[in-house]
Amino acid sequence: MTFTWTDFPEKWDDEKAVSSLSLKVPDQVPENHLLIQGDNYPVLQKLSGTLAEKIDIIYIDPPYNTGNAFTYNDSFASRNDNHSAWLSFMSRRLGLAKNLLCKSGCIFIAIDQSELYVLKLLCDQIFGEENFVNDFMWLHGKGKKDTWSRTLQEHTLCYAKDKSSLKPFTETQITTWAKRNMDDDPRGNWFNGSISFSEKRSNPSHKNYFTITSPSGIKWTRQWLCSKEEMDELLKDNRIYFGRAPDYNKVPRVKIFNDENKEIIPKNIIDKVSSTRHAKEHLENLLGIKNIFDNPKPVDLISHLIEITQMKDDAVIMDFFAGSGTTFEAVLELNKKDGGKRKCILVQKAEKTRTDNPLGTIADITWERMKKNAADYKIPEPEKIVLSEE
Repeated sequence: MTFTWTDFPEKWDDEKAVSSLSLKVPDQVPENHLLIQGDNYPVLQKLSGTLAEKIDIIYIDPPYNTGNAFTYNDSFASRNDNHSAWLSFMSRRLGLAKNLLCKSGCIFIAIDQSELYVLKLLCDQIFGEENFVNDFMWLHGKGKKDTWSRTLQEHTLCYAKDKSSLKPFTETQITTWAKRNMDDDPRGNWFNGSISFSEKRSNPSHKNYFTITSPSGIKWTRQWLCSKEEMDELLKDNRIYFGRAPDYNKVPRVKIFNDENKEIIPKNIIDKVSSTRHAKEHLENLLGIKNIFDNPKPVDLISHLIEITQMKDDAVIMDFFAGSGTTFEAVLELNKKDGGKRKCILVQKAEKTRTDNPLGTIADITWERMKKNAADYKIPEPEKIVLSEE
C-alpha cells in the first residue's frame, strides 16, 4: 500500500533562501570531529552536495510529537493537524539523510509510542520496507505509567540504505552457560553452536559453499558460516562436533567453551545499558550544572547501537538532532575501546532552553560537552561551524 503524506510549504524549500545562508560546507569528510550550529534542514541540504553517500551511520533522537509548536524554521500552512505537520517535518529531513548515507550505511531513529507507527510507515516509504532492519527497544528504567499500564521501553527504528549491502549485525558475549563435555575434551565444558545453513537454505554459488567430511566418512556439502580456511583451522583444533563416536553422523556444529567471546545475533531488546536517570546524572557531573538537559540518552546505549553494526573502525557517524551531544561521547568511548578512528558530525540548532540555563542554548550545551569530552579523552578540540542568514 502506498501512503501520500500531506506536504506543507516550508521556508527552507526556496533554493534561493538556502543559498543565502552562510555556511562553510565541508567538501569532504572532515579530518576532525565537527559541530554545525544551525537548523538541520538547510544544513542537510547544503551537505547533500558534498557529503552524499559518505556517512556510514546516522543516529537521531528527534523531537517527539507532544502537540507543542516546533522550534525549527519549518513554516506550515495554517492547519491544526499535528500528525501531518510532524510527519512533514520528519519527511524532509529523512529524505536528505538517506542521500547522505553510503550504500552500506544505516540509520537509527529514536522515538516514543506517540508517532512510532506512522514513523514506521513514513520510513517504509522513504527507505523501502525491504530495508527495515528492526525496532531496537531500550528498557530505560521504571517506565512511564498511566491509568492502564506502564510503558518500559523506548523505540529505535533502524533502516539500511541498501540492506543487501549492510553487514550482519553482531554483538559479543562471554559464554558461561556450558554444562556438558560430550567428548571429554580436555579444555572442559562446551556447548555446540550453528556453523552452517541447512541444505535447503544454502546457496551453491556462495564462496563458503564447500564439503567437509566427518571421521566416519560422511560428507556434508552446504553453505558454511566461515571460509574454507577458517573451517580447516576449526577441524584441526577439534572444534567441529559431528556427534558421538563411532557413527559421527550428526549435522556438524561448532564447539564453544566457557569464558570465550562468542559473536551472537543482537537481541532487539536492549536491557543492559544505563537508565535515563543515570544519563542525566552523568551529564550534570560532566558540565557541573544541575538540570541542564531533560532526558539525555545514555552513552552506552548509542555506543552499543554503533558497535553492533560492525562498521569499519574509521566510520563516519552523524547526528543532526544532537541535543546534549551524547553521540559524540559514544563515538569517543568506542574509539578508546578498540583504537578506532571514527569521526562524528553533529548538527544542533541554537534552541533556547530554560531561562536560568547559564549556557544559553542547546547548541551551547552540545559544544560545552564536546569540549569537555575532548579534553577527557585527550583529543584535539572539535571544529565548530555556525550557520547564519546573510
